[in-house]
Amino acid sequence: MYFSEEFKVSAIAMHKLGVFNSEIGTDNHMFVDPKLLHEAKDEFAASRTVLSSYFAKTVSLIRLSKKEDDAPWIAACKRMQFKETPNTGIGFSKVGTDGKGIGPVLARRIVAQASKILPYVEFQPDIFELIGVFTEGLGCDRLSDMLVSILLERFVAYTDRITKALGVQHTVEIPFNGRRYTCPRIREDGKPLVLMPREILKPLPIALNIKEALDNADLNEDMRAEVNRVFADAQMNGAEPSKNLLRAIIHANKSSYAEILGGYQRVMGEPYDFDKDPANVSDYVPIAFEIVGTPNVNREGLDSWGRVEACVKDTISSFTKSVEDYRLSDVMYDDAGDPRNEIIAQRLIYCIADIYAKQYDVDVSREANAGAGAVDFRFTRGHDSRLIVEVKLSTHSRLKDGYYEQLPAYGKAEGIKRLILLIIRVSTDDSHIKALIASIELKSLPIDVIVIDAVRKPSASKRRSSL
Repeated sequence: MYFSEEFKVSAIAMHKLGVFNSEIGTDNHMFVDPKLLHEAKDEFAASRTVLSSYFAKTVSLIRLSKKEDDAPWIAACKRMQFKETPNTGIGFSKVGTDGKGIGPVLARRIVAQASKILPYVEFQPDIFELIGVFTEGLGCDRLSDMLVSILLERFVAYTDRITKALGVQHTVEIPFNGRRYTCPRIREDGKPLVLMPREILKPLPIALNIKEALDNADLNEDMRAEVNRVFADAQMNGAEPSKNLLRAIIHANKSSYAEILGGYQRVMGEPYDFDKDPANVSDYVPIAFEIVGTPNVNREGLDSWGRVEACVKDTISSFTKSVEDYRLSDVMYDDAGDPRNEIIAQRLIYCIADIYAKQYDVDVSREANAGAGAVDFRFTRGHDSRLIVEVKLSTHSRLKDGYYEQLPAYGKAEGIKRLILLIIRVSTDDSHIKALIASIELKSLPIDVIVIDAVRKPSASKRRSSL
């Protein structure tokens, strides 16, 4: 269950506010990327500076230390210990959704590793953002928990603002540095939930983050050859190279510390594309449920083809209604009022279609290949009942050049019974839409064109044919 469902708030409003709509009770395999804090806004403005200051003090203590367990060493270890972070639900925890925290054993390991690295690099506090490359047991999820702990007041201030903006009813006030902040809470005895802005989140990497660090580093020729050999040997065995082996290579080549750190510093933060959403962590599913709810369809008397047509009809009808009464305008347009990429509409339509497909017992697939090229959706039931839907914004160049007159090639490739071109109208210039429709009619092409009016003013759908 998503946060929006649990707390009965709008998934569309959460999307507009830019808050991550996490699944409750499970981790969502996301982490706070420190690189993305450079451009963060509102409560998180200048938060990268706060992190650098915190780590700089730790670096100073380590440099002051003459041996393990002297006063500066112990102070540095205490600064690297962090309690479990509250319920953020973004990491990889196997039980519950609290952050893992960093206890005294791991803190000592981090300080010990940093003390070995610092003599070979200039005064660089962001060495701690890379510490997982050099230290066993500290991946992106642990680093993320560390960052949340250091910036916790900013996170609870953000949570307070978003909680009030969404009108969340089940809340609890928590004290922090002399102030009180309102946070969501599921149960009366439950812990507060901390909300996360999407702009600073990325999916946890599946590949080794050590590999990324080595790829970005300007390693000397011998070390680069050694690293490449390790990866080549692992690939031949169908496996990832051992992290311990890679760390051993790094620690045997002290110059690599500065090279890895320099490579990390040169790389700019790259925000995750929640629109294309290759990791499937975006909020299209809860938005679709907000639009559709739990439909009660009538399948009685419908054969396979009837079910396919009914599924498509209900999908388009639900999407149209939501677009045209402007419930979806906050999702389909950016803050400047410009239409966003058509992939937004495509993903929303797919999530809506998936709800109806389960009701009608119809298969729906996205971006299938029918032999003549890619199509957006294919609705099927059995071998003979197949329908293709292509979705494009009215401003798409391929509408202007008549590309979609080629759609029948898709149908011929696999014996598709019906082709629908669904055009999302986002501009008042309809000349290319009219030209395309006229050409389709003149050539008697077997394409049904449906135009949904998403221009941000009151108007109704315009259709060439109805379902």
